[in-house]
Amino acid sequence: MLTTNSVTSIDTAVARLDGWFDTMRSVQGYGGPVAHWWQQSLIYTGPGFDWRYEGIIAGYLNLWERSGEDRWLQKARRAGDDLIAGQLENGHFVASAFEINPASGGTPHEAACAIGLLLLALALRKKGLEEWQGYASGAELNLKTFYLGELWDEEAQSFRDSPSVPSFVPNKAATAAEAFFLLSELTNDQLWVERYALPNLNRIIEHQIVSPGSRLDGAVAQNSFGSRKVEKYFPIYNARCVPALIRGYNWTNQAKYLEAALRIMHFITRWLYEDGSLPTVIYANQQLNRYPSWIAPLGDVLRAGMDIKPYGFSADLTSTLNRLLEGQDASGGIQTARGFAAQSRLGRKYRPEKPDVRDVLHVAGWCDKAFRFLTSNISGVILPAATNQDFEIDCSLAGKSWKFLETVEKLEIRHRNGKPGYYWRKGEQYASPAEPDFWLR
Repeated sequence: MLTTNSVTSIDTAVARLDGWFDTMRSVQGYGGPVAHWWQQSLIYTGPGFDWRYEGIIAGYLNLWERSGEDRWLQKARRAGDDLIAGQLENGHFVASAFEINPASGGTPHEAACAIGLLLLALALRKKGLEEWQGYASGAELNLKTFYLGELWDEEAQSFRDSPSVPSFVPNKAATAAEAFFLLSELTNDQLWVERYALPNLNRIIEHQIVSPGSRLDGAVAQNSFGSRKVEKYFPIYNARCVPALIRGYNWTNQAKYLEAALRIMHFITRWLYEDGSLPTVIYANQQLNRYPSWIAPLGDVLRAGMDIKPYGFSADLTSTLNRLLEGQDASGGIQTARGFAAQSRLGRKYRPEKPDVRDVLHVAGWCDKAFRFLTSNISGVILPAATNQDFEIDCSLAGKSWKFLETVEKLEIRHRNGKPGYYWRKGEQYASPAEPDFWLR
């Protein structure tokens, strides 16, 4: 999948992403607006203690382990310290709901934070550094009080998506399962896997389509309420199930887990377009919605493909890698998607004249997925020098034309006459001013 040219591009992309992440920090942590399929968080721009930390911590640990350079460990620890400082007495993290920040109690976001902390704790302990214990304690507190105390459904033998609703979301449960695999590794206690991780993987498999010869074979339903499955299939979210299923196979040597992971990846690649993009959602009747067509989130697909390659997966994802790399702008951030403006339109015919504002946003909680994958594929221990430059582009929102500008210090979206419609000084908790067009939910 990786050619000499793509590896060189990866090195540069990682260096530029690292610089961009630094521009997105305040004293408390990594912030910025969020664009998502479900809704947006454009007004709250303060730090989000959500799944962005999973990829950021994992990425910096990748760089540290590869190079031995202390600066990467310090960035991983700084991110871990953000999470510990942002943790409440009840185990929750503040602003942990991504697209509905600054709400707390987000799934899979708090489990993803725990993953970041556990990866950091394991890496530090391996090097004989005693500070690992504080990060481990923060992760364990969250998993015990939130996931076991509020979300565990004893009858269903899986984690609910809400304490009050008998709901199950496979990709979110997979993230939680990954956290419990790591907790078991850290504590040397098999209970966390046997009692919690594996039952959730079994429920994920129950949500998977078995239909040989169908283009939907291997797809995992988005969620269920009680016994009613919601028959929508999101390739990006299906990919997030793969690493946990691989862990299940390695733990048990039971073929069902590996087979489920392979079938997910074959489902995903079956729907892959020549340009490396994927449909956003595919329905039971095989109609689909292509928009928004993700860019930065493709890091999760590439990570899943990389993790499963040693187990017999051989599809070529070069076009997807190229799409990801080509989405990086002068600022160092990677664009979120294409086609937010056509989100509700089905089919393949929509061709936007200008990108939507949300398309060109660089979102920490999407770029971290690209960062995690890319840092696993750098060519050597020394990254090239990279500078973060101003990025400017014409775009649209709500039928109006805008000029988008991102610098190291700010994000500004102006009318044609130069009047700002949206302004965020990086590091601030809220964007101001923000005209009603940006009050999106």
